[in-house]
Amino acid sequence: MKTSKFAKVIAIMAFAFVALTGCTRVETGEVGLRTGLDKQVNLTELQPGSFNQTIIGSVDLFPVRDISFMIKDQTPQTKDNSRLKDFDAMVVYNIVPSAVGEIYTTKSRGFHLYDGHEIFLMYNYVEGIAQTAAAKAVRLHDAMKVADDRDAIEKEMTELIKAALKEEKLDTSVIITQVKVRSVQPADEIVKSANNALTAAND
Repeated sequence: MKTSKFAKVIAIMAFAFVALTGCTRVETGEVGLRTGLDKQVNLTELQPGSFNQTIIGSVDLFPVRDISFMIKDQTPQTKDNSRLKDFDAMVVYNIVPSAVGEIYTTKSRGFHLYDGHEIFLMYNYVEGIAQTAAAKAVRLHDAMKVADDRDAIEKEMTELIKAALKEEKLDTSVIITQVKVRSVQPADEIVKSANNALTAAND
């Protein structure tokens, strides 16, 4: 009798261990998608807070809130045909949770960033169009005015990124929440020339 009860306890513990280790929990700020043994993706998004068994099939996790990246060490050309010494900007975007399944299954895998068990949807794509937007926005301003024109550059970058998303029919699925210029430095020779001109004017 004792052996039978002991065996049941062991069986229950083993089942609990398998259940716990064979589950993936979807955290706040992300959704999940299940892929079956047949490699087919279930388009029903798994919601935050849910526990999903992975003994049969697998569950991929997709961050959807406040995904950010930096555009760093860029040297875009200005309106007066001078290249900046440095241009850095931060871009933050969100993925609409209900669009995760469609984006993941219909857009190129190269558009996404794969980081372990997490997949950052459209990361590579948004980063690419943001770099292009930065170059176009800076091109509208003179080298010595770009530092003062940060707000305008941020607005222009935002509009250009949104336009590119709309062209890809992603404007209702990928939401740009912030564009922030972190650093903008004219070329050394431009700064030197401006200082020389100011000195001459003062003299």
